[in-house]
Amino acid sequence: MGKSNRQRPRMLFASPAGEVFEHPTWELALDTGAEFVRPGRKDLVTIPDHWDIMTMAGTRPIGFDPDAGRFAELTTYTVERPDGSRETFEPLAVAVHPPPGYVRRYHSAAAYLDTLHPDEKFKSLGGGKLMVFQDDAGAVGGDDMARPGLPLWAYTAVGFAGDSKVAALFLADETSRWAPDLYYEPNLDELVARRLSDDPDNRVLKQLATCAKDYRCCCAQNIFYERWEGAVPTAPACTAACLGCLSKDPAWNTEAPQKRLKFSPKPGEIARIMAHHLETAAEPMVSFGQGCEGEPTMNGDVLVESVRLCRAETSKGVININTNGSRPEVIRRAAEAGANALRISINTFDRDVYNAYYRPADYTIDDVLQSLYIGRDQGMYLSINLLIWPGWTDRLQEVEDISALVEDGALHMIQLRNLCVDPGHFRTVLPDKDKRGLLLGMRGFVDELHRRHPTLRFGTFNPRLAAPWYEEVPPWVGARGVSAPTG
Repeated sequence: MGKSNRQRPRMLFASPAGEVFEHPTWELALDTGAEFVRPGRKDLVTIPDHWDIMTMAGTRPIGFDPDAGRFAELTTYTVERPDGSRETFEPLAVAVHPPPGYVRRYHSAAAYLDTLHPDEKFKSLGGGKLMVFQDDAGAVGGDDMARPGLPLWAYTAVGFAGDSKVAALFLADETSRWAPDLYYEPNLDELVARRLSDDPDNRVLKQLATCAKDYRCCCAQNIFYERWEGAVPTAPACTAACLGCLSKDPAWNTEAPQKRLKFSPKPGEIARIMAHHLETAAEPMVSFGQGCEGEPTMNGDVLVESVRLCRAETSKGVININTNGSRPEVIRRAAEAGANALRISINTFDRDVYNAYYRPADYTIDDVLQSLYIGRDQGMYLSINLLIWPGWTDRLQEVEDISALVEDGALHMIQLRNLCVDPGHFRTVLPDKDKRGLLLGMRGFVDELHRRHPTLRFGTFNPRLAAPWYEEVPPWVGARGVSAPTG
């Protein structure tokens, strides 16, 4: 890509071989999730040059053609090579994936050529219907050969302006505990080996060693660095078959970023890791429900007993449960045993769209809401892991539904997480745009909730509840005029 001094951001696209080009005249277009728009002054931020640009197979890029005064698909493009040869190809749309702490504001503007349901794609490869969940005995359900399609990333609009890449995203949380340079240190292998030698028969600790070194999980690494939030995986099974599941291997050419543990741990194995971490770590938190497992409350008796055993050893720190909220009574029992924070993943409060994404096996969204209210009654710190999709999450109706929870005391924080899913199909799951009501835009969505509920917290990561200064952190560090803390 050469330098450009033009005022309007330019469209980027790729060749089938993955070579990225800047269009000489077309401008970058943004997809709000409901329509294409031209970028406004505050819609884009400059991003580092080393951020990767991804090509999007099965798409055509859409840009704004200033000569025609309209949005258009780029169907062919001819490039002249340095040797004088010319090459004509069918372009592909491109995107960036926001790193942790950043929220997608707009989708890449693209036409999707493949919108089949994942089950149909799976059948085309010779498989049957995607199963819902599994247990230790085998495939009662579960997504053992997950959906073909675009890899599970948060495809975010990217363009070129001046001499820099620009992208449609915003910072949602301070990253002082999650910056990449704080992880993957040269002494990690030594720390893992030392910790394993202290508890050599602990299968969960061995799983965490794999997660720390092979899957590069930060929460797993924290167990060995003895700091901050550490992971404690417990369940190989799940109660849902999410379209964007990140822990089951797909039956195509891109592996899941982490694989689930393949055994049911014993309470003592889990409790030993928890108690050690809560006693030794700075700002200690242990979390069930991390990336290398299914739904932790499916293994409810083990989870509750591990909390009880841990709390018999120490009262320090925070025991957090990341869950889909499908087992409210397990939440109640775990809180009574000593768990004191709860984060429930949800993509919407609309029943039909919730079911279309989560594909729950034996629970409903009513159970999810009940889990939040049980957490409230048990005095837990309550977050939702809101899987956002511009053009749907930013509906005014979602604001109203969330406001009701806040007013009932059943929500303290929203963790804004980009929904990683095959966009070609997921766009077809949503109601037509004229049935969605008022859309505020992702930044408008957060700002409106912040205006209504000034103490409602926003971020991306689990809150640093064990830090003595946490209450002094502004509820919305991304608000205009508020700097992200670095301590």
